[in-house]
Amino acid sequence: MAQPAKRLYRIGALTPAWAPNHPAVEGLKDGFKQLGIQEGQDVTFDIRFTAGKIEAFPGATAALVNAGVDLIFTTNEAATRAAMAATRKIPIVFTGVGDPVAAGLVAELAHPGGNVTGVSGLFTELAPKRLEVLRAVVPTLQRVWAIYHAEDPQSLAATRKAEEAARRLKLELVARPVRTPEELARSLKTVRRGDGLIAPDVAAMDIPDQILQKSLSARIPVVFGTAFW
Repeated sequence: MAQPAKRLYRIGALTPAWAPNHPAVEGLKDGFKQLGIQEGQDVTFDIRFTAGKIEAFPGATAALVNAGVDLIFTTNEAATRAAMAATRKIPIVFTGVGDPVAAGLVAELAHPGGNVTGVSGLFTELAPKRLEVLRAVVPTLQRVWAIYHAEDPQSLAATRKAEEAARRLKLELVARPVRTPEELARSLKTVRRGDGLIAPDVAAMDIPDQILQKSLSARIPVVFGTAFW
């Protein structure tokens, strides 16, 4: 008697990257391999990337739901919120979220509740430490710019934490939320030699890469949250 066909589970991934090979998604695939779960035999991936456009998350999430995925994997807070708004039935697993409890994504870390769980990246909590590191590397530093996407709640929370640390370190922290590439360009032009930069963890509108280019061209010290940049 013929054996029934083995079910192939479909995993949807939602990321702001510019290509499907986001480091978190590749890490997920590697983790499955280590557990003996093979892509194409046990699971298949439906990867939706929005090229830095936060506003594209709802449409991308709706496409995953309509495609009938068994699970949605998200790589930041904005993507997670979009997934939560789209479904209360499909399991959602997040990573790269600074403080999921404070953000209201889960009830508590030990017992998330609902259809959402994941791993906290501690990005928000570590924002003050990044500022301390930047000051230690450049003791003469007086002013630091925090440029981030205005619609990204995770970066806003991290910036507020950094502002608290800046007061303690007697640093001027200039927060610059931006919504368009033009606003980003104007903000970066304002940064001067002798200033410092804190890059956001979310790659919306390619802000971390633009900050990196500014740092390299103008010799501005910058601190990033991950080794990706």
